[in-house]
Amino acid sequence: MRDELEAAPPGVRPVKGLPVWRWIITSVLVVALAVAAVLVPIPIFYLYVPGPVRDAEDLVEIEQHKTYSSEGSLYMTTVSVDTNVTLLELVVAAADGEQAVVLKDDVTGGSTLEQLREQQKAEMDESQNSARQVALSELGFDRPKGEGALIITTLTGSPADGVLQPDDVIVAVDGQPVATTCEVGAAIGRHQTGEHVRITVLRDGAERSFRLKVERNPFDGSPAYIGAHMQTVNFSFAPGVKVEFKTGQIAGPSAGLMLALALYDQLTPEDLTGGREIAGTGTLECDGGVGPIGGIQQKVAGAQAQGADIFFAPLLNAEEAEQVARDIEIVPVRTFAEAIEYLGEVS
Repeated sequence: MRDELEAAPPGVRPVKGLPVWRWIITSVLVVALAVAAVLVPIPIFYLYVPGPVRDAEDLVEIEQHKTYSSEGSLYMTTVSVDTNVTLLELVVAAADGEQAVVLKDDVTGGSTLEQLREQQKAEMDESQNSARQVALSELGFDRPKGEGALIITTLTGSPADGVLQPDDVIVAVDGQPVATTCEVGAAIGRHQTGEHVRITVLRDGAERSFRLKVERNPFDGSPAYIGAHMQTVNFSFAPGVKVEFKTGQIAGPSAGLMLALALYDQLTPEDLTGGREIAGTGTLECDGGVGPIGGIQQKVAGAQAQGADIFFAPLLNAEEAEQVARDIEIVPVRTFAEAIEYLGEVS
């Protein structure tokens, strides 16, 4: 009679009392679970990690006007989103303050990744436009003009969905006239999540008003969102200087503050940086207001790794930013003008 031990694979010793086939199946399952923990994504989770840090001064190209160099840097910070998060990565992230586990739906708001990318590309375009308008207006070049905000589309499930229609033109918010999409965004942004905003549109030649309950923006976490893509009617802005931002594949709404600071700095003879390494983040409204963003702790971590001395954080994100700040000063700001004032005072 053949000994059972001889039937086991070379180098493998069966557990006493456990048939070889069961031992092999158990071993295979253990190995499979270990492999799954390392390789198989958990579809309901995403991971925020520090993204690339870029000197916004290098991303600004100016024509038709003299520019000035700086001794320091104005860093634009970003967050990378890992959409294929495994169990092992979740465990590692739980012990790492520079990473954050988030629910997929909290990132996408129920949209597809492709819809999210398109949304964030549009938000980057808006961010660049705001940076141009705010910085150049502050320097006295020109001010944006328009005849209202044309509704291009509304996002499914958003407050504007089924209420506002394509070709509506927003002409007032809360009874106050608005001329551009940026003015519309700024007026809506003065509300908090759960509050109501009154939108007046021109539809088929007649004015109609709608009361919408604003929600938290699923894309950037800002408190006031109605979910409408808009375009300014007969927009005009003629500052007499051509500005392009070479942001490449970087998307989202949070670059506005740093792009505006970099543009402002290049057009003024005084060195706004004062030779310092300055980082930051924040959406930028047409009136210069700085709005909250998502992933603030990952952005602070990226700035610290870059060696930045100062980090501009939107006021509503400042407390969270402080939690991970070690060798960097967190400076809360509510407006573009506050950031300029701070840098002038500490130069």
